Amino acid sequence: MKGIYITILTIIMLGGSSCSNWLDVQPKTSIPGDKLFETESGFKDVLTGIYIKMGSTQLYAGDLTFGYIETLAGNYDNYPNYVGVKWQELIWDYSNYFETKKNGIYSEIFNLIANINNFLKYLEQNRQVLKSKHYYEIMKGEALGLRAFLHFDLLRMFGPVYSEHPDGKAIPYRTSFDSQATPVLTASQVTEKILEDLTVADSILNEHDSRIFYENGVFSEEKYDPFLVNRQFRMNTFATKALMARIYCYKGDEESKQKAVEYAKTVLDAPHFVLWESYGNPILYGEHIFSLSVYELNKIIENDFPTGLTNAITPINKAYYMDPTRFETMFNYGHGGNTDWRSHNQAFSTRTDENNWKLCRKYEQDRLSASNGKDVIPLIRLPEMYYIIAECGSPKESAEALNTVRWARGISYEDEILVNDGYDKPLNNDKYDPTQTYRTDQIMKEIRKEYFAEGMLFYFYKRHNYKTFDGCAFNDVRNKYQWPLPNDEISFGNNN
Repeated sequence: MKGIYITILTIIMLGGSSCSNWLDVQPKTSIPGDKLFETESGFKDVLTGIYIKMGSTQLYAGDLTFGYIETLAGNYDNYPNYVGVKWQELIWDYSNYFETKKNGIYSEIFNLIANINNFLKYLEQNRQVLKSKHYYEIMKGEALGLRAFLHFDLLRMFGPVYSEHPDGKAIPYRTSFDSQATPVLTASQVTEKILEDLTVADSILNEHDSRIFYENGVFSEEKYDPFLVNRQFRMNTFATKALMARIYCYKGDEESKQKAVEYAKTVLDAPHFVLWESYGNPILYGEHIFSLSVYELNKIIENDFPTGLTNAITPINKAYYMDPTRFETMFNYGHGGNTDWRSHNQAFSTRTDENNWKLCRKYEQDRLSASNGKDVIPLIRLPEMYYIIAECGSPKESAEALNTVRWARGISYEDEILVNDGYDKPLNNDKYDPTQTYRTDQIMKEIRKEYFAEGMLFYFYKRHNYKTFDGCAFNDVRNKYQWPLPNDEISFGNNN
């Protein structure tokens, strides 16, 4: 880990200046805690800097949402900058062609974790400077929750298929800021440490979170501390519960499934989030349980994820697009999907360069404002809680959860998913993976539509160890799901 933990976030507050100036990342050889953590405002700035850094294009404002991770899931028929090569195969080449990208993601996330650990150390050491009520507790809960969140995404990428190899080697779990070697733990060991952090975070935030969300253009309380509002942009009490549901679903044993359903239902019962029934807001802001505010996201989208509403705006080879035939199959055109507004013009543009290519408009910024999701990348949205219940609950609960989202998205009541004797039996005639069940297949299809360009589908395929899937270049991809650790991890961390 030696080469990974030397980057410290230095936060520079510039009064009323934009948040693009708040974060200056430079390599350091010592921890500048004597300056950053001497005041309450310093602690706030450092924590803010961690969230800002999560919104880099290498992480959640790019590769880990609409970019590389979604490309691995096969949802695009073009990967910008890789035209003319066999990119559908090369994207799985983690040891050569895409080694730099894979190692960069690993390094960036562990640098964030290092800064979180540094933050937590000074939070205890300089606790006395935190004078405002609830600040210490909320900061600690957020930091522990973020540490768990980031480790879990690393586990989902660099760990084995959990259902097949829970005791297979995965990643280290870092809880201190130093350059000491940290052993690579098994997937089950990492999962338990994640749950330990989340249990503490959930307990703290459940008691101290302000629960002030920006709902329908107004704050949910009239009097508020500016640091404690817009909780959807922070690791809040409902985000920790949603993350617990996600992780227990990932574990997949019967006891964990029961806990996953319980946590998911707790989030669904919260008064702050509701399923939207129109695409007037493309980012579905009211469904966000945890999001990132990304400064000038429009510039990132224009450059990295253009929607190309006219042929003159963006050359088609510079855009992520889907073939129209595959698109219509994905949305089940002709069999109930025509009314699904997730496929309509508000959600996808159509380019006519040689074919009617489909381009996702989900992140299009000119339709948004500061009060309804401008400059926002969602990390946890409400439909996931329904899909967790669909996966972990009884067949009846499963179908009800799936239908709830489908009906909210405009699919006819006549096309509801029904429970029958084959609901949990293998699909012997499925061309991609006949070992999957009807239940699993229906959940996959809904996740593919709902979370297009949000980076969720790859993790679903991996968790269920799909043999192959639509858009995959290989007949059997199961030996490619686990990303290899960087060589530096093995060399410096003595983790081989």
